[in-house]
Amino acid sequence: MNAASNGAFAPVLRDVEKAMTLPIPERVRILEELQSDLEELMDRLVDEGLPAREARARALEALVPSAETMAELNTLHTPLYRRLTRQVSSRKVMLAERWLLVLATFAVLLTQTGTLFRARLLQDPSPFLVPVLLGGAALFALVLRKAFQFWIKRDHLRPGQGLGAILWSSGGILSLGVGGMVLDLYHVAGILEASQESPAPLVTDWLVRNSIFLSVTIIIALSGGLAWLVLSQWLALVSRSRRELLGLHPPLHLEGEGEHDC
Repeated sequence: MNAASNGAFAPVLRDVEKAMTLPIPERVRILEELQSDLEELMDRLVDEGLPAREARARALEALVPSAETMAELNTLHTPLYRRLTRQVSSRKVMLAERWLLVLATFAVLLTQTGTLFRARLLQDPSPFLVPVLLGGAALFALVLRKAFQFWIKRDHLRPGQGLGAILWSSGGILSLGVGGMVLDLYHVAGILEASQESPAPLVTDWLVRNSIFLSVTIIIALSGGLAWLVLSQWLALVSRSRRELLGLHPPLHLEGEGEHDC
């Protein structure tokens, strides 16, 4: 796409996009095809001797889809998930999605707890391990919900909404891990100060307990951070293609977070 073409057709492409209810990648692909066709037809008309302004007007008249055509296009390219749930009321669909999310989160919580139990890592757990595991399950729910929105439901009305919660939750879990380890250290230090016994057993237990605890915390936090990176980078790539195609510079912001009006 050259600068002249973008300047000639970007306003029209923006108007066409407003009538689209499609996911961002489909919008970009269709608009790129439309722009290519407009440029090709305009160039051909100019080569035939028409002035550039008249050639542009004729290309727009011939190729820009009408409201009826846009409605058919939206129907034709409706994501599979929406087509499968079209006959079900939106309330029932939303309720089913929430229950599936709850069940998936509960399954993750049981799985991570069972894994620690089978590895005999819960014999002397940190008192902060349960909050971290619960936080990890909640973080998984946030990631699953966003991935479902992006790639299954393909609802890109407010694509950036919820990404910040994933990042902040990952950071919160890591902070809880570090803070819990420090508080447990203060607890052990208080016991040692009041006890006349050898500190070696207590210190050894603290090291083992908190090594396990901190390892679990870091794994959960890093997993959340990686998921945030994958989701946000995917959104950044498709949104950048859209902005460049529509001549939107600098990038606009999303409602609440990230990019707007995607």
